[in-house]
Amino acid sequence: MYFYTKVSSANISLTARTVYRAMLHYANRKTWLCFPSVKTIARDTGLTTRIIRRILSDFEKEELMIKIHR
Repeated sequence: MYFYTKVSSANISLTARTVYRAMLHYANRKTWLCFPSVKTIARDTGLTTRIIRRILSDFEKEELMIKIHR
C-alpha cells in the first residue's frame, strides 16, 4: 500500500500513474524489485516506448524509483 500512497502524493500525470501501476504488476512482493523492459511496459499500457522512457526519467527525478543497470 505504501507505493500506491507515494505515487498518489507525487506530482505526476495520470499517464505516469498508469505506468507506475504496470511496473508494480511485475514487482517482487518481498523485495519490490522489478525489471520489465520498456517494450513490455509499452505493450501493457498502450503507450509508446519514447513516452515510457520519459516517464521513467520523471520517476527518478521524483524519487519514485531507483534505476539499477543489470
